[in-house]
Amino acid sequence: MNTPPRFLFIDINRRCNLQCQHCLYWKKDDSDRKNYLSIEQRNGIIAEFSAISHGKGTVVICGGESMLDREQYFAVAKHCARHKLGCYSVINGSNVQREEMAELMIMEGPTAITVSLNSHNEEIHDRTRGVKGSHRMAVNALRLLLAARARMASTKKIYAMAVICEQNYRTLEEFYDFVLNDIKADKLKLNFLQPTFGPENPNFIDHFYADNIIKEPDELEIILNKCNLKYRLNLNPSWLAAVRMYHCSVHGNNNALLGWRGGKGTEQHICNSYERNIMVNLYGYARLCFSPKFPAYKLAKPGDLQHFWETSDMLRAQMKKCNAYCGISHSVRGESATLAS
Repeated sequence: MNTPPRFLFIDINRRCNLQCQHCLYWKKDDSDRKNYLSIEQRNGIIAEFSAISHGKGTVVICGGESMLDREQYFAVAKHCARHKLGCYSVINGSNVQREEMAELMIMEGPTAITVSLNSHNEEIHDRTRGVKGSHRMAVNALRLLLAARARMASTKKIYAMAVICEQNYRTLEEFYDFVLNDIKADKLKLNFLQPTFGPENPNFIDHFYADNIIKEPDELEIILNKCNLKYRLNLNPSWLAAVRMYHCSVHGNNNALLGWRGGKGTEQHICNSYERNIMVNLYGYARLCFSPKFPAYKLAKPGDLQHFWETSDMLRAQMKKCNAYCGISHSVRGESATLAS
C-alpha cells in the first residue's frame, strides 16, 4: 500500500513578466487558456488531494509567474485553507509592491511564500532574471511581506530562493548575510541550475546551462561548508554530497549543451518525486514528476486522482531508474537541504 502523497503541484498559467535566462516560459502567452482547468475543476482536484493525503498534504501553486493570474492564485490558496492544507508558492515579487498587496498575501495567500532572489548583487540578479529592476522588486516584496507579517502577528513563512550557478555561488557568504541579517527572511533556499525550462525547439542548444553550470564543485563544497558553519544552517551532509555529485556528473558527461536532451544523467539516483508528489498541469493531466518523458493520466472525474496514485507502481519502478538532471531540484530531490532541528 502506497503512503499518501505529500505534495500536489498544480499549474495555473504559463507566462511570465521577467525573462529569466534559465527558463523560456516568458515566451509563452497562455493563448490556449480556454482549454485550461477551471477554478471549479481545480478546486475539485484539491479537495480529492486533501482526502487521499488525509488532510496533511501541501499544495504548491505553479506556473510561469503565478501571481499574474490573481483570481486563480487566491482561489487555490483559499481552497487549501478551507481544507486545512498547506499551500506554498514561489513568486518573483513584481506583484507585491504595495503594503495592501503584502497584507492580502498574509491574510489570504499561501501559508509559505518564497520570493525568487538570485543574489544580493543587483547586477547579477537583474542579468540572470533578464529584466532591469527585478532585484529591487524582489527585495521590496520580501521587506513588505515581512513587515506585513509582523503587523498582523502571522506565523506564515517568508523565504528567499536562488538559482545557484557560475555567476553567483562565489558570493554565497555575503548573500546569506543579506537575506538572513539585512532582509531577515526566514531562510535562503538554494536551487541549483538545471537545463533551461520550456524550449519548444527539439534541437535547442542550451548555451546558458553549459556556460553557467558551476565549473568547480570542490570550491562550491568549501563555500557551502563555510556558510554552514558561519550561519548555523544545519546543512544535510547527504544533500551536500548530492550537490557535488550532480555537478561532477554534468562535467563528466560533457553534455551540458544538449540540455534535457543529454542521454546521460547523474551518476547516482537522487530523486524521489514518485514517492510523494503529484503534478497536475493546466489541462488536468497528472504525473509523478514534471518530466514529459513519463506518461500522464487524465483526471476526468472524481476519484481519478486517487486511482492514479494507487495504480502507478509500474510507473514508479521505471522512475526509480531515472537519473535526469532535474533530480537536484528543490521540488523532487530525495534529500532535504537541512537536517531536522
